[in-house]
Amino acid sequence: MFINFSGILGKDVLCGDGTHLGRFWDVSVRSGEIYPRLDEIIVKRGSLRSSYASVPWSRVADIEDDLRLDARKEEIVFSPEPGEYEFLLRRDVLDQQVVDTYNHKVIRVNDVHLLRVDRDLMLAHVNIGLRGLVRRMGWERCVDLLVKNIFKKEAYLKNEELVSWKYIQPVSVNPASMTMKLAVSQKQLLSIPAADLSEIMFDLNSARRMVFFKALDAITKARIFENIEFEEQNMILKELDKKEAAQIITNMSPDEATDLLENLPRNMVENILTLMESAKAKKLSTLLGYSSDSAGGLMTTDFVSMSESTSVESAITYIKNETREFDTVPYIYVVDEKNHLKGATTVRRLLFAEPKDIVIKTVFQKTIYVHLKDSVKEVAYLMDKYKVSAIPVVDEKGVLHGIITMDDILSQVISIAWRKRPRAAKGI
Repeated sequence: MFINFSGILGKDVLCGDGTHLGRFWDVSVRSGEIYPRLDEIIVKRGSLRSSYASVPWSRVADIEDDLRLDARKEEIVFSPEPGEYEFLLRRDVLDQQVVDTYNHKVIRVNDVHLLRVDRDLMLAHVNIGLRGLVRRMGWERCVDLLVKNIFKKEAYLKNEELVSWKYIQPVSVNPASMTMKLAVSQKQLLSIPAADLSEIMFDLNSARRMVFFKALDAITKARIFENIEFEEQNMILKELDKKEAAQIITNMSPDEATDLLENLPRNMVENILTLMESAKAKKLSTLLGYSSDSAGGLMTTDFVSMSESTSVESAITYIKNETREFDTVPYIYVVDEKNHLKGATTVRRLLFAEPKDIVIKTVFQKTIYVHLKDSVKEVAYLMDKYKVSAIPVVDEKGVLHGIITMDDILSQVISIAWRKRPRAAKGI
């Protein structure tokens, strides 16, 4: 999906029959698009008396090991000069300075991140991080191994420090100073989270959008779905078969999946649920049984609960080993053998408790909860009154069914406020 420019720069260029032509020296970029496409590659051969040839990117058949063209040697014409180009990736972007006018900083482009959609490569990000520079120098494998052995949790291994090209593109390359300017502040540094991937996806035309989306793994597709509006979700679902849709919804969080399914036609929902794993389908079917503006409709079933007789030591071990995929663990809910809610505690309270104590001793003095049929207004009132970031949902018998987080309630309240906003006057 994404390729580092430094990974293909300098590769051998071969004809379809394996004849060696030279090395990949640079590539021209087609301007006028949010994410410009690579247009023509420039092949260089020789060192003392170099010569250059231009080949349309469309003739590049493979880039995995070498750059292999679907052209014969006789078709490639070399000349002493590379020719005139308005915008070359190596010459005009790589190693150039980006001026962050918001923070008054100058940063250097160490690599370029290319997005692969079908056979096209597009300029997606510039890499301004240390890791990009190490990769350019050819030291990535050695340095990564060293860091993993000495500094196992070092952020260097995860932080690529990418800036989306769309924030640089509006200001063209300055031929006098060879600098570029950022159109936003440096806070736009990205490591391609799902929100950024969805933004890239909807910047592409409809055909490329689906090629891009289908190339992603199921978990990333689900994360993108959680970051886009229903109209956009529905647009994509129309292009997918039911099996693909079921796979995406399976990997979404229960509350986000419920919100999506509530807006789809009933027969489509039933078809999707039959294709999902039984446990997840049963969970979503239960959530769909509640009104979308009730506590039962808002809640998620992703939460941490444990028996009241569990030791603090065991509870900490469980949280450490079993909650890696959770974004946060705001509270731990303590229940009896029949899953009745007995109280709530936090990781902090557990850490400061005696390891041999049982978790029921660490719960808050007062347990705040809501019932399945309570309204959004009631839930919001209690969360604001007691300043809690999540609130448990129980039935009339006190059995714990789920929790509502601050994000869940905020999205619902904002949605209600938006629907009730005053209509703008005509002509304004």
